[in-house]
Amino acid sequence: MPKLKIQKKSTWVDMTAFVDVSFLILSFFMLATKFKPPETVSVENPKSVSSENVAEKDVFKVSFDKQGRCFISFSTDEEAKGRVLNMLRVVESQKGISLSPQEKARFISYSVGGIGVPFTQLKSLLSLSEDQFKSFQQPGIPIKDTADIQLYDWINALLVGNDNRKPANVMLNGDNAAHYPEFKNILTAFKRNKVYSFKLITAQEQVPTGTPLDQTRKKP
Repeated sequence: MPKLKIQKKSTWVDMTAFVDVSFLILSFFMLATKFKPPETVSVENPKSVSSENVAEKDVFKVSFDKQGRCFISFSTDEEAKGRVLNMLRVVESQKGISLSPQEKARFISYSVGGIGVPFTQLKSLLSLSEDQFKSFQQPGIPIKDTADIQLYDWINALLVGNDNRKPANVMLNGDNAAHYPEFKNILTAFKRNKVYSFKLITAQEQVPTGTPLDQTRKKP
């Protein structure tokens, strides 16, 4: 029988268009990606099995480290920025502090990573350049003396300045090695301002096998 000859064809593929599209996609993600700013306070969160993602809009966060230093921070969206400006106007009135537009802009920028100084040091902090701010060791907002829990004043100014409307995402970001008295005083500042609900930031761990939560998540 005569043998069937299969015609050979070139396997070469022109990848030019594919490479162009790849670079366009890469450029888009490079321009659109928002990098998380460095935080002033280093916190090792307690672990939990919660899977809820942390919101990034209209956030007011209170953080405290194992030394008991307390910081407040806000998200970068326009709603949060508006709340900050309203809060600062109340702080100026209540504490007799006059902040320039430049200082208010710096507060908004610096508070993304965390602001943690007594009111008496606020203007000095806001006079620092960005590089100076990053290297400055903030002492934390006073919370250790029950007679001077300045965190209460910050939360109060935030609520008063925004017609008693609290942010959509109030968060507590505490270090697992922090002492209970500082944690209790922070809760006192929340309660005195009638803020009874907030999200506790934790480090996620695996759900123990065989637990009710594990069985629930395995259901289709």
